[in-house]
Amino acid sequence: MKKVLFIASLLAIVAQSCTKEDSQNVVAEQKTTIEVVADLGGETRTYYDGDNIEWAAADEQLNIIYYADDNSSSRRQTATHTDYTIDAEGRILFTADFTTTDGATSYTLGAFYPYAYKSTTSSISLTVPQMQTPTADSYDPATDILVSKEPVTIEGTPESVKFTFARMVAFAKMTLKGIGAGETIEKVTFYSSAKPAGAVEFKVHEAATVENAKWYNNYEEITITRENWVATGEDVVWMTTVPTDLSGTDFTVTVVTDKYTYTKSVDLTDKTLTFERGDVAIFTVNDLQRQEKPKAYKLLTDINELNAGDQILLCTKNTESSSAKLLSTTADGTALKFTQSVTVGAGLEISAEGLPADAAILDVESGATAGTFALKDINKGYLYGSYDSENWSSALNYKDSKDRESSWTISINSSSAVTAYAYYSDTAYRYLNNYYGSKFNFAGSTSTYYYYIYYIDGESSDEGGEEPATTPLTTPVVTATASGDVVTVTWEAVAGAANYTVTCGEATTTVDTTTATFEGVAAGTYEVTVVANPADATINTASEAGTASVTVEAAPAGETKSVEIAFPIEGAASGSSVGTIYEGDLLISSTGSWRTDSADGRDCIYIGRTTSNELRIEAQNDKTITKVTLTAPVGYLVDLKAKEYDGYTTQTFASVTEAVWTGECTSRIVWTAAGNSHSNIASIVVEYK
Repeated sequence: MKKVLFIASLLAIVAQSCTKEDSQNVVAEQKTTIEVVADLGGETRTYYDGDNIEWAAADEQLNIIYYADDNSSSRRQTATHTDYTIDAEGRILFTADFTTTDGATSYTLGAFYPYAYKSTTSSISLTVPQMQTPTADSYDPATDILVSKEPVTIEGTPESVKFTFARMVAFAKMTLKGIGAGETIEKVTFYSSAKPAGAVEFKVHEAATVENAKWYNNYEEITITRENWVATGEDVVWMTTVPTDLSGTDFTVTVVTDKYTYTKSVDLTDKTLTFERGDVAIFTVNDLQRQEKPKAYKLLTDINELNAGDQILLCTKNTESSSAKLLSTTADGTALKFTQSVTVGAGLEISAEGLPADAAILDVESGATAGTFALKDINKGYLYGSYDSENWSSALNYKDSKDRESSWTISINSSSAVTAYAYYSDTAYRYLNNYYGSKFNFAGSTSTYYYYIYYIDGESSDEGGEEPATTPLTTPVVTATASGDVVTVTWEAVAGAANYTVTCGEATTTVDTTTATFEGVAAGTYEVTVVANPADATINTASEAGTASVTVEAAPAGETKSVEIAFPIEGAASGSSVGTIYEGDLLISSTGSWRTDSADGRDCIYIGRTTSNELRIEAQNDKTITKVTLTAPVGYLVDLKAKEYDGYTTQTFASVTEAVWTGECTSRIVWTAAGNSHSNIASIVVEYK
């Protein structure tokens, strides 16, 4: 392993002072920029090139923790900047913002990788994840952990600091022999009772950081996936572990391909296999045994892959979960209940074995009208929706006949969420909805409570003659204009159209007029499209997309901008820590927990009344926060106090449905429990300039 030195260049000083008045202990602070020298001292990093593990050309970042004089209780943290370079000698150039304290005579600093904002900096815990995505030649860089070996104390104000790092994790390079060449490997699972996955806890501000670190072997299983992973028959698998001694125990490898499942249990009695910190364990597993692959439903990501003859489930989750629920065959008034929970496993699959007895297992057929699908449960019949406009009542259930009401137009967005609608009259339709995460119903608009299709590919079983000939509608002629961050799209009406699907960048809406408006559009150039949808699908199909281009200019300097975040967000899981949810001109993070897809309809950040959890909103890039609005879910409250660190002032928002802070803050606002009740935050809007 070669020794690689990483040196940072000094940038211009960024001056920003902050004082607290009317206090006997006045502390003056100033932000400056320091150079950071990261020396691995023979340790290796980021990606494997055959002999060494090197820094990547982008996205590397360190977290630096420091304090003034001997006051370790006043620790701060900062991240190195991402706009570094690597020179011809392999040296990386880092810089980082550093806040000085007036009157301080020395500073003590430590660092770790990867960067992660920590609400407490006295003891840092980082996890080696169970889900890993390596490359063909190297481990997953997101699973590496580096820690400065000793804290560095510098007299006076630092202009440069040098850390020597130690690697905290171990690596394994495992070769698997016996997988059928040409098969697509979907996942590899490594299981050991020695628990190779877990966490490491360390204190970068204390001496002998590495020697005093604590490793926690929490998990017995590691799952490895790669995109477009085609087996060769002798396949290398990289993984990262906490230091673990498997000697004298055993381990099991399971490989799932598109055709078969392969397994091998290895007995290590009287044998040695050790995953040592900072080292690579190299071993081979021979003679994997092939088994028939268990039948499973997989997540549908492309509507073009859904065909007559397939079999589907409608599910509430598109991520791994033990609490996903399915559409059932049991009525709930005018709606249909969820089943008991099922598991969405690794690879986003649901086992076909052991499904709840009332799960709606739907065979896919061509619908009664062109371009639609009929969904038939073998015991209950065709899924359909009806609506009585005079009494404002709808129904979702099953019927024996395949007709207009049981013919669904289905689309899927980039997150695999499904939109399905059926016509209940000649010209009007309604949507199949996940109603507030509690049941499925037939409604006049789509919901933010999404649902997903899991399918088993089958052969067409449709019978009957040819479908009636249809013609596409005329392509709309589109005009798009921008005023500030508002984009307005207009077009001429298309004969035979019921409504129009309009997109601007990633945003989509469906309207029955000839104009659509998109607000809060970021600066940039966008392609705008309009598709005319048919009023009678037996006569017409949707038009080709009419297109236009529009440019949104950047807001003038000093103009107020806003960031709006509504929950749930992709990747959130109930009970897990929130962490950083937005970073740009603002940093928005929380040490609270997620409440997602709850039975009572909450999708929010949860902060308990007796916890030390917080919501942190921090101005970055010399921005000034002018307004913060926190909104609770329907039926819940926000009960928080806000501490604004420009003037060190606090304000309490006691048991309100909407908490609104206004002012001018160039540092950060920290929201903590006010003490009377739990807080639930369903959306955050921050205005800044």
